[in-house]
Amino acid sequence: MHRAPTTPRSWSLQREWSRAFTVMLLALLIGAVVTIVGVRLVLGQEEGAARRLQAEYGSVAELAAALDTHEQLGHQLLSAAPVNRQAFILEQENISGLFNSAAAVQAADDRRQAALRTARQDWQTGLEKGGLWGDQVVGLTGNNAADAPAFAAANAHVRAELAGIQHSSLEALNRGIVDTGDLENLLIVGRSGLLFVAIGATLYFRRRMVKDLVHPVNNLRRGVLKLQAGDYSHRLDVARHDELGEVAVAFNGMAAALQDSHRTLTYRATHDDLTGLANRAALAERLAASFEPGSDLRTRHEGLLFIDIDDFKDVNDSLGHGGGDALLVQLAGRLRASVRGHDLVARLGGDEFAVVVLDNDDGSPATGRVAERIYEALSEPFLIGERSLRVSLSMGVAQRTADTADVTELLRQADSAMYRAKHGGKARYENFS
Repeated sequence: MHRAPTTPRSWSLQREWSRAFTVMLLALLIGAVVTIVGVRLVLGQEEGAARRLQAEYGSVAELAAALDTHEQLGHQLLSAAPVNRQAFILEQENISGLFNSAAAVQAADDRRQAALRTARQDWQTGLEKGGLWGDQVVGLTGNNAADAPAFAAANAHVRAELAGIQHSSLEALNRGIVDTGDLENLLIVGRSGLLFVAIGATLYFRRRMVKDLVHPVNNLRRGVLKLQAGDYSHRLDVARHDELGEVAVAFNGMAAALQDSHRTLTYRATHDDLTGLANRAALAERLAASFEPGSDLRTRHEGLLFIDIDDFKDVNDSLGHGGGDALLVQLAGRLRASVRGHDLVARLGGDEFAVVVLDNDDGSPATGRVAERIYEALSEPFLIGERSLRVSLSMGVAQRTADTADVTELLRQADSAMYRAKHGGKARYENFS
């Protein structure tokens, strides 16, 4: 991530305020005016930066939430689920309005509008490629689930662009906090008109300044830097219920929103939305780790079960996609219960699942025993609504050995064995040979 170079500070806010308060004993009125004006400048600058950030960040956050909802409806349309298409089109118009509103916000970063235009164009392009833009939705027919990965990738790219815009807003807040040049000039003018020093007043006002102004500002600045570094769990202590306290409360709220958003995005990137299992990307990452030089998993070879539900199309035809989804969720639960704690269950998409099985401690393969437990878990029928349903699975088993080249080869072997099980009569598993 590129960061703008920073220059070391040539002066200290604490030192400048200490000098200003020193001369206030012999010029109390002038000192009071300098203090009030200086504090209001600092607080005004921070409040202005906070308001700008709230306006910039809030508009993009609302836009991102609307895009998430719209994306979910788009996936339903691609999978031929019943969706109100006119409402889907109206939602596109609403999102376009949110893009316009976000672009209309006066921002410190002049690149914001260009970034929003790019994000908007990328969003529209992703919809057009999926046949989901405007009047294209009306003519969309059949199951277009094959377009779903490209559609999801396009939306993920747009979300990343919006996250970049939000990051720019945080950088603008940081610049607004540390930029106190106007206050420095005012204090220099005030100091030049004050002639004498009183130690007692200096100590008193210095203590008040450090406690009520410098420490909260420095804490706020450190908090912004932590957010920029990716520490979204950091929160500020609200010591006083004043303007700086309000800024701290606003900061904590925005940090919590960023943390929730980051946690949600991380979860979605590695888990299947329907079943909560690991997704294909998480499976590939787990398998790839065992091929890394020096990995602890290299000392214990793994087996891979490639699982496909037999005649799942008949389930969707008889129970509808809602019934099919309910079956997938229940099956996912039984798969979890059938494996050991260090094994991994993943949904690859549709009715395909995979299980990564670590070998036993003595080095013997554990895939056969895990496969038997999975078949045992199918002895009880599934309850879909008021219907009792029995299903069978075809499984392919591939065992990773020292000769296995990479993850792709292991997946290919398990997939090949699964198809042999299908052609051999279904409801069985085959070992790759």
